[in-house]
Amino acid sequence: MRVAHRAALVAATLAVGLMPLNSPAQAQEPQVRLVSQSTVKAKAVAATAKTWRFTFASTATLDRNGIEPSLYRGKFFRPAVERVRKCIVKRESTGHYTSVSRSGYRGAYQMSRALGRGVTWMMLKEHRALLGSASADLAMSKLRATPVSKWTRYWQDAAFSTIFNWEKTKSGAKHWRSTYSRC
Repeated sequence: MRVAHRAALVAATLAVGLMPLNSPAQAQEPQVRLVSQSTVKAKAVAATAKTWRFTFASTATLDRNGIEPSLYRGKFFRPAVERVRKCIVKRESTGHYTSVSRSGYRGAYQMSRALGRGVTWMMLKEHRALLGSASADLAMSKLRATPVSKWTRYWQDAAFSTIFNWEKTKSGAKHWRSTYSRC
């Protein structure tokens, strides 16, 4: 086999995926494993469906009582803030994600309606990458139309981490200043 032809085959193989080589004989002729566009699309649809189920319908996210580890582990999650997050949940709502205060603050983190609506815009870009644009737009629209106290555990945890760590770690602590100062 000519060197140029072999180099072209190797380049093509690297572009689409290289099968494991088991013997020296296989090393002479690279094997190409092609993945169809429909297979890639099917996997993306399955991943989106799985993420949607986890965020809106999983047993863990529907359990909205108790002080548990955050279900959100995305871009704005900070393990170093987890102790503070749990303290804020304890002080704001005693772990009841369905709480509604007399003054209208809602959910585990006692967010105002405006803060709840605003954070959906903040969460949109990250969740477009996880769910795809159409699903993320639908999810955020659904959240905007729903009081925070009716959001699942995942979405309330995601909202808190996004607000609390938006520009840098603890940059949004001011939203919980009276509670945060005691944590």
